[in-house]
Amino acid sequence: MGLEALDFVAGCFGGAAGVLAGHPMDTVKVRLQTQHAHGAAPIYRGTFHCFSMIVQKEGFTGLYKGLSAPLASLCLINATAFGVQAAVTKEFRDHQSLSAQFWGGCAAGAAQSIIASPSERLKLKMQLQSDSKSAVYRNPIHAAQLMVKEKGWLSMNRGFLMTITRDCPAWGIYFASYDLLARQLSKDGTMESLTAPQLLLAGGLAGMFSWLPNYPADVIKTRFQADDTYRSYWDCIRKTYAERGLRSFYAGLGSTMLRAFPSNAATFFTVEWTYRLLLDFNILGVGAPAEAMVVRHVHVADLWARREQIVLPEAGSTSLDPILHSCRFL
Repeated sequence: MGLEALDFVAGCFGGAAGVLAGHPMDTVKVRLQTQHAHGAAPIYRGTFHCFSMIVQKEGFTGLYKGLSAPLASLCLINATAFGVQAAVTKEFRDHQSLSAQFWGGCAAGAAQSIIASPSERLKLKMQLQSDSKSAVYRNPIHAAQLMVKEKGWLSMNRGFLMTITRDCPAWGIYFASYDLLARQLSKDGTMESLTAPQLLLAGGLAGMFSWLPNYPADVIKTRFQADDTYRSYWDCIRKTYAERGLRSFYAGLGSTMLRAFPSNAATFFTVEWTYRLLLDFNILGVGAPAEAMVVRHVHVADLWARREQIVLPEAGSTSLDPILHSCRFL
């Protein structure tokens, strides 16, 4: 086995850690985004009230409803996204330019939407079941079986166009802003000199920047996927605006921002230590004794050029959450 095996294993463990850390706040976000649907009286006053109510009524396990869907798909999603991003950026004359990072990210967002859309639909169906006694779906697989049986396979891709609308610019903004922030934080302007705290800070800020302009699209996607009564995207947009005006399109934004850093920290900590342990102990046939290793940060474009791509997983609990990092160490 080679470095590709190391990347895959580290990516899986890191992605799982990121999902576990971020999923509770994603559940809060989904509940806040959908609680005003069709004029229903709001149940939650805000992020922390929603969090406490879920714990009080459903226990801590209520925060992790729908967890298996993103866990099952994260490896494929991130392998697709980073592979496409690297392939696109290397076609630019300057593959480290902001425009290359942006358009590569846009392409990555579009590609992973094919997997992300049905995965998120299943996750949403599970997260919105607040009462276990009246729950329709036992798990994501059961939800998929019922939806396919009742409305056919195409129902699994409900919300696909809005997923692309959200993910294309979000991933583009993420990769471009991350690259810019990382180089500004670096003491000499290079990725190699970045410290772990600097990487975490750059990734967290870039993730926030990518969410802000695209968050309304996420609200519409969530509501459209969760509620089959909306006849079209425009129907969903019109009814959402009628509820509370523009505020409706930013419901749950606070929980999304709060989720960014802990998810990112869990992902990076796990990826780094998984990668180190696998190399130090030569578990997969690649590595060297710890004292002989030289660790440095490398940009994803450099890795692509050497065909040693390090695929870092999604740090959030949804397939979008673009708090991903185009740097890793060798």
